[in-house]
Amino acid sequence: MIELQLRDEFRGKKLKGTTVDFTNQSQTGALQQNAKDFLRITYPSFDLLKTIEATSPGQSRPLALIGSRGQGKSHLMAALFHLCMNPDEGREWLDQWSHTLSDPKLKELQLRTDCHVIAESMHLQRYQYLWDVLFDNHPKGEVYR
Repeated sequence: MIELQLRDEFRGKKLKGTTVDFTNQSQTGALQQNAKDFLRITYPSFDLLKTIEATSPGQSRPLALIGSRGQGKSHLMAALFHLCMNPDEGREWLDQWSHTLSDPKLKELQLRTDCHVIAESMHLQRYQYLWDVLFDNHPKGEVYR
């Protein structure tokens, strides 16, 4: 049997705001953690595996995450961020789960390595225009601005 445990933020009496913050002032946001630590608390759900497939090399399919609050959309996006930005850690994570679940198909999944991921929570309203997210976060953003 697989030993799964709830993260600390789910063990309290109340959940506050968005459960998965991408970034925060205390530097504990999902994107501010190292990939290995974040992937350690990530299960390869059907939704995550389909997301990996949709964004794998040669696919480049549009991806829309739709769901009510608490369905795991932010966690899924943060996991995809870490898988793309740290493909070696992502490969190790997929290989471990392939062994744990006795599912060789997980080892066959390809991770994209040729991209720059921009992940931003829009609910914080830090940007007046959507283009500003790209200009501020793209490696050549100032040139394009």
